[in-house]
Amino acid sequence: MNNQANEIAPAEPAPQDFKPPVFNDNKLVLYFHPYNFYSQKVLLVLYEKNIDFTPYVVDLCNGEQYSSWFLNLNPKGDVPVLQDGAFIIPNSPQIINYVETKFRGDRHPTLKPYRPDSLDYDRMITFERAFTRLPIGALSLGSFIHDDLKLSPKAPFIGPVRQSCLKNNDKVMDLLRRSMDEVDSNGCSSALKQKLDIQVRRRNLVASRTEFQRVLDAVRNVLLFVEQELSKQTPRKEWLTGDELTLADVSLGLLLQRLNQLGFENYYWGYGKLPQVEGFFLRFKQRPSYHKLMPSSNFEILKEMWSMTPANYKLGATAGFLVGHI
Repeated sequence: MNNQANEIAPAEPAPQDFKPPVFNDNKLVLYFHPYNFYSQKVLLVLYEKNIDFTPYVVDLCNGEQYSSWFLNLNPKGDVPVLQDGAFIIPNSPQIINYVETKFRGDRHPTLKPYRPDSLDYDRMITFERAFTRLPIGALSLGSFIHDDLKLSPKAPFIGPVRQSCLKNNDKVMDLLRRSMDEVDSNGCSSALKQKLDIQVRRRNLVASRTEFQRVLDAVRNVLLFVEQELSKQTPRKEWLTGDELTLADVSLGLLLQRLNQLGFENYYWGYGKLPQVEGFFLRFKQRPSYHKLMPSSNFEILKEMWSMTPANYKLGATAGFLVGHI
């Protein structure tokens, strides 16, 4: 799959060239990309809660997220989006709240197992907020730019793919500008303008080594906080707030996975720097949901995603699996 990132891409289609997929009205459909961080978070939640859904991989490389049919689902042009019949839920926090509320009981374990007025609930929310405030997009993009960090990245963030990501990031920004021009006449481009502004500011931020170091330090401070809190546990618990996996554990596990793929494991927790954090990650990687999530190491899951995606999916999708929404 990584080889496709180096192939000559076909001529770029205009975003409106994409035809909308058609699903049965009773289907729970997730529009996502398998390497988009926030899509991965929703996927982990769906897997942990044993929720059946139909996956649709959005072609981020060629601008399907800015096609007219997708902007009708989410005017911001972001993945993931969940569709449950007539209900459209447009971003990961709202999607997670929706499925956590709707899918409960023995078959669908809760990821918020505590009473809202309990101390454990407050601790879970404190962790979750600390993780969700980290600028994951800036962290990923900056790691491709600053070679002085001497990282040891892993698939899919290896070799020429890293430079392809940078080029494709510029390509997607151009597609975003074109999409803004095309929808401006309808007065619907304000969300896209805001998104473009965020992406430009992010690119300018990570271009500065000094500013990017602040991003790296923010991540370090959060991981140090986790290490201290895990070290205080008496007796030791399997997860952050107890022996039941919670939403905060999903967020931390996914953060550590992204850091590991980007090559930051030795920068942050390797060589015994943060043994509690390292132990948490080792436990998290043993969960079945983790193995289902990683298409780079589990091609059966990726094949299933492809087989269930409608035929109008564009071939350029795999070439741009990291663009715009890393």
